[in-house]
Amino acid sequence: MNKTRTNLLLSLIFVCISFVLISCFSPKGDSSSNVPNTLSTKEIEEGWTLLWDGKSFNGWRGIYKNDFPVHGWIIENGELICLGNEMPDSLKGGDIITDKKYGSFELTCEFKITDKGNSGIKYFVNESLKSSPGHGLGLEFAILDNENWPYDKPDYNRTCGSLYDLIRAPKNVKVQSKGEWNVALIIVDGNHIEHWLNGTKTVEIEKGNEKYNQLLAKSKYANIKGWGDFHDGHILLQDEGPRSSFRNIKIREIKI
Repeated sequence: MNKTRTNLLLSLIFVCISFVLISCFSPKGDSSSNVPNTLSTKEIEEGWTLLWDGKSFNGWRGIYKNDFPVHGWIIENGELICLGNEMPDSLKGGDIITDKKYGSFELTCEFKITDKGNSGIKYFVNESLKSSPGHGLGLEFAILDNENWPYDKPDYNRTCGSLYDLIRAPKNVKVQSKGEWNVALIIVDGNHIEHWLNGTKTVEIEKGNEKYNQLLAKSKYANIKGWGDFHDGHILLQDEGPRSSFRNIKIREIKI
């Protein structure tokens, strides 16, 4: 084999090896969905947007406020963290809400449960309704530490993945160990509502039907006029209980 052919063969081998290494170690077109707080090409094509950009408080503000809370919420390692009861009452940030209101949508979010965790993701939040200071009212995907809540009571509708105080999640739903990420999915399509936790459906209800109205009438918010009736509102992350962490908060609006 002459020198020219040898060099050509070596060049081809080098190109092949380089291609294999690049394929193995470089990000592929849709792999960005595995990187926290990013969207894959496929997600973008499907209409998903980031509800939190992973690095700032843009798009969010304190409930009943014009700005984001000065205290109580931090960004660390790509996580949106509520410090909760680590802060004295005077320095708690309170609930935070999106600047924008949403009607029909799919919302997905990762969250961690801590010991005695007591947080939630609320939707249809309207600031014309108020509960205790710093908190907003809306339908809620509950984030709770089931081990420290009276789960065995048959009428207890406050469990992780539940529609808080209305519909409890199935007992066999998988909840990750404390400190590990769980995946919440909320689907609102007109009056149809679903909650999913780690790939398992935990709630399905038609808003406004007889069953739904009966559940509202039995809830602790029954005497608050308008609660549960709104058809759009802000998305809210709750400041309640111990530290809670969120990431990969994404939303896709459904046109009806």
